[in-house]
Amino acid sequence: MKFIRDLIGKKQAQAEAETAAEAEAETAAAPEEKIAEPQHDPIDPRLRGGELSAEVNAMLTNVNAKTRAADAPSVQAPAVNIWDMDSDDGSTALPDRAPVLPKPSPALASAAAARSPARSRRTKTRLIGFDKSDGSVVDLFNDAPKVVATQRARFPVGWITVVAGPGRGESFALLAGMNPIGRGDDQAIQLDFGDTAISRSTHAAIVYDTDGKEFLLGHGGKSNIVRLNDRPVISNETLKTGDVIRIGETVLRFVALCDKSFNWADGATGEGDDVAIA
Repeated sequence: MKFIRDLIGKKQAQAEAETAAEAEAETAAAPEEKIAEPQHDPIDPRLRGGELSAEVNAMLTNVNAKTRAADAPSVQAPAVNIWDMDSDDGSTALPDRAPVLPKPSPALASAAAARSPARSRRTKTRLIGFDKSDGSVVDLFNDAPKVVATQRARFPVGWITVVAGPGRGESFALLAGMNPIGRGDDQAIQLDFGDTAISRSTHAAIVYDTDGKEFLLGHGGKSNIVRLNDRPVISNETLKTGDVIRIGETVLRFVALCDKSFNWADGATGEGDDVAIA
């Protein structure tokens, strides 16, 4: 720039000297003639391209172009919607200028976080028994399958359980005194599970003797034999815990509660207890 200013200054000085010389010559040749006042030219003719060298003109053009580019107002690229970034051919190339995105609302931010891959890989926790796969809540108490209440007996002295044959898994509580075995509704041990080899009434009986504090097994005189530990019962036999009774296809296992070491009659405090035990 200094070089250009010096060059222009020299040109201006030279032009002024030539103008002064011409004015003096014209004044000397025609003193009476009125000198016309030059009109103002907004562009100095000395700065016109015709009076400067090609090198100076090129430098001035470069300076003017840079000045106009610097003074030109900046044009901001329009905001690009993130959903419109995909091109028509399916490519996902990013634009040359990064789009200015509006700040998402909290609802959109939470939805985007829910759709993020990192969140989808996170292990989901579910309480077993309280939540189904479809999201419905299960009531463990009201929706549970109904369970039939077990048969209860007050002051039992022992138990008989079906371990093989029809009715396997069923159990019966034994009370003090006689407990008849048969298929009828009036039998203490009702084995009405499909074994027709068992008589309807008193095919056999289990007795708990409160005086002797022992259990006895007797047969009812039926045609089908009652077996105790694979031996036929001819007369009354003493029972002990673990003994196996077989009638037809039904196998029973005996478990004693009362014996000489424990009896409900010991320590009875009221008339109601005595009646129940008797």
